[in-house]
Amino acid sequence: MLRTLFVAVIMLFGLVGAAFNRFAALLLYLWFALFRPQEWVWFDLSSLRLSLVLGIVLVVPSLLSGILPNVTHALSVGALLFLGCGFMAQVNAIRPDIGWAWLDALARLIVVSLLMVTMLNTRRRIVLAVAVISGSMGFHGAKAGLASLLGGGLQFTEGLGGAFSDNNGYALGVVMVMPLLLATAQALSRNGPIERWVRLAFFAAVPLCALTVVATFSRGGFLALAASTIVFLMLQKRRLMAVVLLVLAFAAALPFIPIQERYAERLQTIQNYSEEGSAAGRLHFWRVAVKMALDKPLGIGVRNFEQAYDRYDDTGGKYGTGRAVHSSHFQVVAELGFIGTIVWVVQFGLAFVVALRIRRRAATPGIAADDQRFLLAMSNGLIVSMSGFLVGGAFLALALNDLTWLTFAVLAGLDVVSRRMVSDAERTREPQTVERGFETALGSVVP
Repeated sequence: MLRTLFVAVIMLFGLVGAAFNRFAALLLYLWFALFRPQEWVWFDLSSLRLSLVLGIVLVVPSLLSGILPNVTHALSVGALLFLGCGFMAQVNAIRPDIGWAWLDALARLIVVSLLMVTMLNTRRRIVLAVAVISGSMGFHGAKAGLASLLGGGLQFTEGLGGAFSDNNGYALGVVMVMPLLLATAQALSRNGPIERWVRLAFFAAVPLCALTVVATFSRGGFLALAASTIVFLMLQKRRLMAVVLLVLAFAAALPFIPIQERYAERLQTIQNYSEEGSAAGRLHFWRVAVKMALDKPLGIGVRNFEQAYDRYDDTGGKYGTGRAVHSSHFQVVAELGFIGTIVWVVQFGLAFVVALRIRRRAATPGIAADDQRFLLAMSNGLIVSMSGFLVGGAFLALALNDLTWLTFAVLAGLDVVSRRMVSDAERTREPQTVERGFETALGSVVP
């Protein structure tokens, strides 16, 4: 009953806000997409098709009011090219109906992402959007981590549904939102008791989410968490101090962390990856993906790997039939072909370039301290989140997950806002420079 009431209140106030404000409609859509209340309440919400309704509430009024999707930023262009590659690959789809269903979902995701780029035009809006994105998934991750802690090391075999439906996907999704939770806490205003409590909640959610990753028993999730941690430490100004503090914190918390022996035994199989049965299967699936791409350079169609697998499997069904590719990167190779793979690689490369450029802008003289902290926190969080996905996503077919494409949208919006911050800082400095120059010249002629 309480869950239903909680969701009903958010939907009611969210829809009222959406009727008057397009950004409120965006936040409501993001919350529904990532919190997934249809998987959380005790009755069936799917028949109401609320995702479609909220999408219409967001997109149609935005277009009618002149708020158009951004198609000029390089990351926006990359998203559109990726979608275009999906449509080209559809000509080779063995199951066109599956391809069209996923292309529809991807197209709606990209339209929302491009609208986000347009709407995320202020620091406050970016912080709110990242707070909703990370808080929606972080709520479930923190709750599961707390349950594992209190339950003496519970194991989770299922996820939230959607892209993160199983334990492996759940672990990767939680790893991806952890740095965004931290970035939100760092970027939030420090004025007022409400802000302080919200910041504390976001900070506290990070270690609880780490416990959830452990509780999934996911090796890919562990590798993603390890990679994210390393990248996070490398981005700190005082790396040695950050490493020491992290080690001390882990050592202090270790006696209270319920880690089962079976989890340690499972992680040890990573050392013998080439000999482990499931690992050998993954290597075979990746070879099949390359084989598909060589045969169909434009790709075999979005989400059609499983349908095409038996045609390209040369082991006589040794690893089963209709198998998944178990890698986001090889998923793109097989399903969107070589052109789609190039777009995928360039998109991530560009995203890291943009994020690093934003980090450098934070050091621009004249930018307010709060803005510097905001730019550093957000750019670092996005870099760490993408790094976690690139590592963990190497073992899961999640190329179409919401978080990745929303991350690109946040980065594009942050890029535009950070450029404006630098421009404002430079304009503020120019009159002072001219005035000092005049005073220097005057001092040279006046005794």
